[in-house]
Amino acid sequence: MRKLVMRDLVFINFRTGEPAKNSSYDTHLYKLCDEAGIKHFCMHALRHTYATRAIESGMQPKVLQKLLGHASIKTTMDRYVHVTDESLDKVVRQFESCQIANSAKSA
Repeated sequence: MRKLVMRDLVFINFRTGEPAKNSSYDTHLYKLCDEAGIKHFCMHALRHTYATRAIESGMQPKVLQKLLGHASIKTTMDRYVHVTDESLDKVVRQFESCQIANSAKSA
């Protein structure tokens, strides 16, 4: 019995048994977006969302790199992980809290 490894995981076209093209899933995803009344996005965008949310949740960058199958951590962090408005707001609020606490200590 052959062992399944992460790089073997692909979406399969059930008619042909071959790896499915992204475009076939994008077409279905666009229909779902229309039904939900949201802007179209492609399946590949979900990799970016996953990477960003994984880092925001505390995943180690090297673990994420391995999960995404990137040879370089630079690809993972510079191309796939994005800074969100929410994460910026959170950091600013944390900084403000520290500044307030520090000024109260020195008063």
